[in-house]
Amino acid sequence: MRLRHRPEPAAEEPADPAPVSAPGAPLTDAYRPIRRVTPPESPLPGVLAAEGERRVLLVDAAVAAGGVFGGHADRPQHLLAPLELVRRSDGHDLELPWCREPLGRLLDARTAQGRPLAGGELVTLVVSLLRGTREAWDGPVPPDGAPAAGRWWVDDEGRPLFAPADDGGQVASEADALIERAMGHTRERVLLRVIGEAREALQRPRRLHRVIDGLEDALFEAFAPRALERGTGQPTVRPVLDDDPLGTDAFRSPPSSGAVRDVVERFTDTAFAEAVGEGVDRARTAVRRALTSGGRRLPLAVGGAAALAVIAGGLLLPTDPDPADARAVSRPTPSASRAATPSDLPEASPAPSPRPTPATAEGAQAAGDRLRLAAVECGAHGDPLCAAIREEGAEPLGPEVLDVMAEAAGVELLDDYGDVAVLRADAVSSGGSALLQLVRLDGRWLLRGAQLTPRP
Repeated sequence: MRLRHRPEPAAEEPADPAPVSAPGAPLTDAYRPIRRVTPPESPLPGVLAAEGERRVLLVDAAVAAGGVFGGHADRPQHLLAPLELVRRSDGHDLELPWCREPLGRLLDARTAQGRPLAGGELVTLVVSLLRGTREAWDGPVPPDGAPAAGRWWVDDEGRPLFAPADDGGQVASEADALIERAMGHTRERVLLRVIGEAREALQRPRRLHRVIDGLEDALFEAFAPRALERGTGQPTVRPVLDDDPLGTDAFRSPPSSGAVRDVVERFTDTAFAEAVGEGVDRARTAVRRALTSGGRRLPLAVGGAAALAVIAGGLLLPTDPDPADARAVSRPTPSASRAATPSDLPEASPAPSPRPTPATAEGAQAAGDRLRLAAVECGAHGDPLCAAIREEGAEPLGPEVLDVMAEAAGVELLDDYGDVAVLRADAVSSGGSALLQLVRLDGRWLLRGAQLTPRP
C-alpha cells in the first residue's frame, strides 16, 4: 500500500451537491474523480474515481469506520478492505474496490435474461463465497461472537466481496442463501453434489478452514473457474480467483497424465512410466492450486511442472535412432506435446503460505512504539532517514518531528486498516504532536512517514 493524495471531484461533474467528506484542496492527480455515490448504489458513500484503467471508491476514513474489514494479518481478497490510505489536505480517505452491484442483483438479472451461470462461473462464485466466509472468521472475532453482518457484492473485476452493513446478514448465511439460488442455474450432478457439500460446510463456519481445500479441489475438478459475466452480458476483465500470472490459457483442461505415461512407457519400462505419471499428477495439482491462491509457492510449482515436462520430453527422443524411428518420434502427437506445457495446466490453489498467528503477529500499536524509538535512535546518531525501518523512497524525518517522537511517552493508535495504520505521538512537556503512518509489507511493519500535527 502507498500513502496517496487525492483531488476533489471537478465542479462540472454531475454529482450530489452534499459532500460526503470534508472538501480538501487537491494534492495530486493520481485519481480522476468521476462522481459521488451513495448507498444503495455502493456499500458506502464516497467518490467514484479512476486510477488508470481501474475504478475505485474513495471514502473518508471517518465515514468508513465500521464499514470495512480490518485487523487481518493479510489483506483479505473477498472482504471489503482498504487498498490504500489516501491523504487529503484536511484528512484521509480510504481507497476501496469499486463494488459495482450486489451479487443477488446479478443473479436476478441473469435469470431474467434467460442466461444461467455457466459451470465455471458457478465455481468462481462458490469458491469466492467460501473464501470470503473463511476470511471473515479468520479475522478478529470474539470467542462467543461473529463477524460483522453485511451483504455480498461484485467488484469491478467480477470478484465477489462481502461488505459490512448494519441491516445485512451473517456472512455464512448470506453466502448459503446466494449459493442456493445459484444452484438453480445448473443441472450438472457432480457440480451440484460438491456445491451441496459446500453449503453443509457453511453451517459450521468456524471449522470451514479444515475442509475448504478439499472443497476447492473438487469444484476445480468439475469445472475450470470462469469470470462472472455482468447482467448485461459483458464479461469481466479476467478470471477473478486471485491473480492469473500465467494468463487465461492456464485455465484450459489439460490431457490426463495417462497420455504422458503411455508415451514414456514406449521408451522405458512400466515402473518408470508410472513414476513419471504420478509426478505429472502432483505437478498439475500444485500448479492448479497455485494459480488460484498465488503466493510464493507459485514459481516453485510452475518450475516443477516445467522440469517434469523437460524430463518427459527428453524421454521421447531415442539416443541413436535409425531414420524411421527418428521420423516417428520427431512428430509427437498433440496430446503428448500439450501434456507437458505449463501454461495449459489447470487451475487450483496450493496450501496458502503460513500466516502469522495472533500470538506471533505484531500489532500496529506495538509496531508504532517500536518504530518511534528506532527512529529517535537513528536521529540521535545523525541518520534522520533510518532506512532500515522506513518504506523505500521515504523522506528523512525532520528534526522537529524527531524531537516530539523522542519526548513522547508512547503512541496512540488512531486507525488500523489491516496493512496501514495511523498513530499519534504526543510530547510530554512541549505540547507538540506527530502523526505517524505505518505500512505492513510482507508481514513487516515499516514507518512510511511522520508529520507534525496540532494536538486535539
